[in-house]
Formats: sequence, structure tokens, C-alpha cells
Amino acid sequence: MNNFVSKTIDTYVNLYADTNPIWWVELGNGEKVYQDDGRPNVEPESAWLRLKNYCEENDLSIKAINVKNRSIQKSVCAEADGYTFCKVAGALMFGNHTSHSFLFGRLTDESFSVVKVNLPEFTIDRPEKRDVEQYKELLIRGTGKIEELQT
Repeated sequence: MNNFVSKTIDTYVNLYADTNPIWWVELGNGEKVYQDDGRPNVEPESAWLRLKNYCEENDLSIKAINVKNRSIQKSVCAEADGYTFCKVAGALMFGNHTSHSFLFGRLTDESFSVVKVNLPEFTIDRPEKRDVEQYKELLIRGTGKIEELQT
């Protein structure tokens, strides 16, 4: 199945969220879509890329992005012209600990900035300005207009 998105917390999303922090988005039409990376028999593996295709095919936009880890839930960003998402892993040289985080981008008329959500503790770093060109393949339209940035 191409462009499948999880609009409910079904068995797969429930099991995935038991062992992984997840994002979920509110779309402009009122639908909610939940992260379900790696769902069997669904391509692409990335729920964000499937969401991007779904939004483009149905002329939908993201209204807000939230993150959830078991009982902890936080709003990450809302009311932007566009959004991006990617997973990040990092480590200190000669260290034996790998840190994981979600990186969310928020595009407005003024700028593009990213915010890092550190996992599993769910602390959110201050926004950092970046060049949107590096994230164009991941960009999903928000409630504003970004047609000129589409590839």
C-alpha cells in the first residue's frame, strides 16, 4: 500500500508507541495522523514521507504537530507555513552513549527554524535557525502558503 497513513490508534500504532516515542499531526481538515514507521506491507517505510504524499494528493495541510511518549504528550509546533521532521542520532567522540531525538522544522514568512525534542526525556531545545533548502524533500505544507518552495 502506498500513501497509507494511520488515522487511528490501531493495534500497530499502539504497539509501536509502547516502545517508541511518536509524533502525531492535526491536519487542516480535522483528521489526525499517527507515526507508524515500519508498518508491514506499506511503502515508504517512513510515516512522514507517506504523510507528505497523502497531504499533496489530497491538498491537505498540517495545522499542528505533537509528540507522545507513553503518558507524556507535548505540542511541538503549530500555525506555520510548512513543517519538516527527521530522526536524529548522535554521540560524543570516545563516548559509549548514543542520544536520540526528533527534529521538527517550522517554516514561516520570516524564517525556517528547527526544534529538537530529546528522547526519551522529552526535553525541547530552543529553536535554531537553519536553511530550508536542506529540508525541502521533507517539507509538508502548513496552514500558510509555500508553493514557491515546492520542488
